[in-house]
Amino acid sequence: MPFLGSDPTGNRRRRFGSALRALTLAAVLGATLTLAFELARIERLLAPFLTSNELSMERRMAMLHHVAFGAGTTVLVAALVLILARRAGRSPERIERLLWFLSPAMLLPAVPMVLANLAWRGKHGDLLVVVVALLLATEVLAFRSFQAIPAGVAAVWRGAAHHVPRWLHRHGPFLLVIAGALFYAGFMSFYTVRWHYKLETGNYDLSINNNLIYGALHGKFLFSPVTMPEDPAAYGAIHVKLGTYVLLPLYALYPRAETLYVIQSALLGLGALPLFAFARRHVSVWTAVAIAFAYLIYYPMHSVNFTECNYIPTATFFVLATAWALEARRWVWFTLAFLAASLMREDIPIGLAVMGAFYAISGRRPRMGILMAAISTAWFVYLRFFWMENKGEWWFPSMYKGLWSPGEQGFGSVIKTLASNPAFVLTRLVEEDRLYYLLHLFVPLAFLPARRWYLWAAFIPGLVLTLLATDYKPPTMFSFQYVMHWTPYLFLAIPAALAAIASRPDDGRGRARAATAAMLVSSVALQYNYGAFPARDGSVKGGYKIVEFSFTDEERRRYAALEDVMELIPKDASVAATENVGPHVSSRVMMYAARYGPYDAEYYLASMKELGLKQTRPKLKAALESKRYGVLFRKADFALMKRGYDTSGNAQLLADWFGKVDPPEVDEPDPPEGEGR
Repeated sequence: MPFLGSDPTGNRRRRFGSALRALTLAAVLGATLTLAFELARIERLLAPFLTSNELSMERRMAMLHHVAFGAGTTVLVAALVLILARRAGRSPERIERLLWFLSPAMLLPAVPMVLANLAWRGKHGDLLVVVVALLLATEVLAFRSFQAIPAGVAAVWRGAAHHVPRWLHRHGPFLLVIAGALFYAGFMSFYTVRWHYKLETGNYDLSINNNLIYGALHGKFLFSPVTMPEDPAAYGAIHVKLGTYVLLPLYALYPRAETLYVIQSALLGLGALPLFAFARRHVSVWTAVAIAFAYLIYYPMHSVNFTECNYIPTATFFVLATAWALEARRWVWFTLAFLAASLMREDIPIGLAVMGAFYAISGRRPRMGILMAAISTAWFVYLRFFWMENKGEWWFPSMYKGLWSPGEQGFGSVIKTLASNPAFVLTRLVEEDRLYYLLHLFVPLAFLPARRWYLWAAFIPGLVLTLLATDYKPPTMFSFQYVMHWTPYLFLAIPAALAAIASRPDDGRGRARAATAAMLVSSVALQYNYGAFPARDGSVKGGYKIVEFSFTDEERRRYAALEDVMELIPKDASVAATENVGPHVSSRVMMYAARYGPYDAEYYLASMKELGLKQTRPKLKAALESKRYGVLFRKADFALMKRGYDTSGNAQLLADWFGKVDPPEVDEPDPPEGEGR
């Protein structure tokens, strides 16, 4: 006898299968909804439960019983509905479709899990794995839900959209992106400046870049006594930051270190505007809004924003604007944006050359793409192999020494290894830390840039400038500015990936919407735990530091004390300063990092809290003992010494600061920006 009896048309088998799927969906919905409720009930116990499986057996069994009861209850309800539907002559497929429409509710247990931020603090790898599972489930369930939208729900949605004013329907999405961009700029400007006032910034890199642009304002060209105290004019051997002159008009309005933070925050936030305009040319307007907001909540970019001030993140706005203008054939804006991006730093043209080559090979803008690639390549080669080489030597190429050929060194040797031994290079790339680094970059984006092989071109700038670095960790850490060699190109690839998905014949538009939903879910989940917008102490990692958004009364008093000390230093005087106080006196032509010594500066500013730095401590002690400097003023943990001043206060300062047992020595903070690194 045939299975289920004679059924020539297959209708009975189809209805039976649909009914079983409906019952299964009902069971899973009941179980997951109950689990979400149970997890919310044990909120205070959730962190140890998630991280080390700690929960009393009594509570655990009660939870399992409740979940089983929830699943059983919904199965019984669904079975009753199916029986009534059959008696009414209705197909079980309608019940199944309704349950598929409701299926994203199965994701609700993830909400209390993600909100348990204490469970994931400092455990980025663990949460990344959880979010990968979450985004995969989101994409599948969202796709099935979009396919099963009831006609009544769709009609209500269309009716509501019809009543939206025409001007709001037309301009609302863009206004929403503008609001998000301005919020980002204001929020980040406020908190990064506060971070500076908490004395958490350093000579490397804020003093470097502030002193560099201040010198440019006073006629000094790429002049940096902070990094090159013996020959400040040789800074071009380290980096070529002609972008200094792009930012100079804004900086001149208020020439302080804080201004650089505001400029960096504003440009990163405003980058959402050209990204939205670019995406709008490939995907629907609301999908473009989603991409822009995923950019604004991208937690690696938040980390970068707090990692001093650097030209790589600042260039992001101009890179995105270049792509939009090239796509839109806005040639005046293209020229301005391309020029500004090319000038920012010597390594930015690598990404621009890749972008030009992509547009040329794809045939979208062949002539301009070829021109852009040729100019960018020539400009990079000139800067890196002629300009910088003529300025002198620096340790920067040793970042790649793991790829040097035997008996050789430098970038030329790296290129030879890449061309002749790619297998060896791959063995250096596949390491645990680098794989997690890539997860930090791609999981918030639901891996969209990787879903089409031709979009892998977006990986080239980051691959060359970060993953190939074998002997320096920051380029492969998500909390440093080097991730911005990836960020703009990854986000530019997203709308192209979604457009390709939407073009599929098997409900491509639904698949694209589901992929967008997965991107938003993963971005929001990770942003909540590791992004800045909760303004939660301990959530953001900037460089090597964990960011604190609070500003205590003690910190306010300490900063006020530093201001009182700094008032005694003339604006045109040369100053040597220790690591964290240095940025506050770096708006001057001659400023030295105390780690290298005072270099005969007129004033020497130091903090007792920085005596553990093994390079700074002996140099400060020697300057006091030699009596080249005399103590001019002390307040709180700060001391200001002046060259040739009365040294009667030196003995007391030496006793107070150096008379006790020496603190454990620690290395000077690594130069995150790579002033040279």
